[in-house]
Amino acid sequence: MDLKLIILLGIVLLIYALTNYYIYIHVAPLCLSPRGKILIPLLLLIMAAYPGGRILQAFTSPGVIIKVIIAVGSYYLAFMAYAFSLALFMDIYKLLSSILSFLPLLGTTLQAQIWKIGICLIIALIAFGSLNARKAQVITLDLEIPLGNPGIDSLRAVAVSDMHVGPFINSSRIRCLVDKINGLSPDIVFLVGDIVDESITAATEEGLAEELKRIKAPLGIYAVPGNHEYYAGIEDVQKYLSRGGVRLLRDEFVVIRDSLILVGREDIMANRLGEKKRRPLSEILREAPENLPLIVLDHTPIDLEEATSQGAVLQLSGHTHNGQMWPFNLITRLIFEKSWGLLQKENTLFYVSCGYGTWGPPVRIGSTPEIILLNLTLNVLE
Repeated sequence: MDLKLIILLGIVLLIYALTNYYIYIHVAPLCLSPRGKILIPLLLLIMAAYPGGRILQAFTSPGVIIKVIIAVGSYYLAFMAYAFSLALFMDIYKLLSSILSFLPLLGTTLQAQIWKIGICLIIALIAFGSLNARKAQVITLDLEIPLGNPGIDSLRAVAVSDMHVGPFINSSRIRCLVDKINGLSPDIVFLVGDIVDESITAATEEGLAEELKRIKAPLGIYAVPGNHEYYAGIEDVQKYLSRGGVRLLRDEFVVIRDSLILVGREDIMANRLGEKKRRPLSEILREAPENLPLIVLDHTPIDLEEATSQGAVLQLSGHTHNGQMWPFNLITRLIFEKSWGLLQKENTLFYVSCGYGTWGPPVRIGSTPEIILLNLTLNVLE
């Protein structure tokens, strides 16, 4: 395993451990009764389930037991996020009540009641989010773009980002997605990164390549890598996707029917984990034909000025999941210029998808999975 990836995983595990320690020191004092003490070891086991399951998965074949451990741990991630928020809120309140005398103090009994009610509400919220994560909607974009060569006058494209094929996006979910794509009758299909989760093994077991072969798109299936393709091993992912009839564009372009240019960018993660650095868009297009409209696929929506400076008519991105669970969408809005939806910059239209799958908890709250249908009308330049 690459040293940089080991360091990154170490930082993530440290944050995970500190977060759970913070939750534990709030919950443990409330479990002092003989019955309550039984819950402490159970809580510790659940806290260790996700990282433990992932480690076991990396070194052994993922049998039923390991899959159950990962599933429990994944749902706990959602619980952890909201339990941490509840503990932090209570600490802030206790601090304020110690300063402001008119605020009532939180006694142990009241804290226990708040946690009981809070846990029930969190579980109900996660149940709703789990159902919501399985209901994909189709987002339709009707666009007119200029064209220098009348090879085609319209294009019907379907784009999907962040499938995260793995523990929860399994063979049945992939089959459902492919059926929906075929039902939209696309001319061409774009897969905008994070197609696999952390392992190419899981994608193989779920039959991803075989399902991708069923996609009916006369002009082909094109994809770009996301950060998770690098976690899984970019070269292995590229070889595997080619078995499914998918061409992975890595800082390269193709010309579609002598009518438009499609560019696929390396993800920014290439600069950290890849053998090759991500190339500037201007360098990629150095040998590209002139006077053809340009569409860019770039998994992570950063450096948007590159696409506008090169005159792109459209860029499709993903990665953000729109936070996946509220209130994390507020954080992604601070990080990215656009974390979900449409953005117009000069003559370039950007669409950042919240994705089809999920990472970590199979839960979406305040974010609905989506498939993008692009109806492109190409107008010949006078």
